[in-house]
Amino acid sequence: MPSTRTILWAATLLSALAFLGMTVDSLRKLGARTHEERLSAEVIEGKRLWQHYDCNDCHTILGIGGYYAPDVTKSYAIRGDAWLRQFLKEPAKMYPAGRQMPNFHLADEQVGSLVAYLEWVSEVDTNGWPPAPEGVARAESGGAKVFLAQHCNTCHSIQGSGGTLAPDLSHEGSRQTKEWILAQLNDPRSHKPDSIMPSFKQLPEAAKQELADYLAGLK
Repeated sequence: MPSTRTILWAATLLSALAFLGMTVDSLRKLGARTHEERLSAEVIEGKRLWQHYDCNDCHTILGIGGYYAPDVTKSYAIRGDAWLRQFLKEPAKMYPAGRQMPNFHLADEQVGSLVAYLEWVSEVDTNGWPPAPEGVARAESGGAKVFLAQHCNTCHSIQGSGGTLAPDLSHEGSRQTKEWILAQLNDPRSHKPDSIMPSFKQLPEAAKQELADYLAGLK
C-alpha cells in the first residue's frame, strides 16, 4: 500500500495540474469573454477616469469595489447611454433626496469616456454576476419580476415601495393602455422628448410583454 506521504504528494500534484489546466483554459477564453477587440482609446480613458476619481471606493464593478453605492457592472445594459450621461453630469438631479453621489463637474468628453467604459464592462461575460436584485426571486408574477430585475423601482414606486424620481406607477393601468406602455418601454422620448428614462428596447419581446401586462394591470 502506498504511504500517506505518497498519497498526499499525488493529491497535491493532481490538484496543481487541475488548477494549472483551469488557469490556461480561463486565459485562453479571456479575450473572447471580455471582448478585448473593443478596448478602444475612449474605453481605456474611461477606465483611467474611473480610477482617478476612486469610483471603486463606493461602487463595485466586475466584483471589485465598495458596497456603499450600487454595483455598476451592468449599469449600461440597464440604464442606457442617455440616462448615464445625464446622471454623470448632474447626479443630484437624478436622485434629489437621500444619499447622493458627488458632482465631479465632468467635461462632456470625460462623460463620454466613462460611458464607453461602462458599456464595455456591461458586455463582459461575467457568468451571471451580479446576481438578480433582492426581491426578484420572491416576485409574484413574471411582470413584477422583470420590473425588479430591470431596477425600475430605483426611479418608480408601486404601492409605496420604490423611488420618487419618476411617476408613481401604482395605478398606471388606470391611466395608460398596454400599447402606450409598450411604446414607452421601447422609446420613452416618443411621449416626452426630454425624457431621461432609458429605453428598454433591448429587452426580449416576451419580457416586455410581461412587464407591460403587469403595469397595465395596476388599477
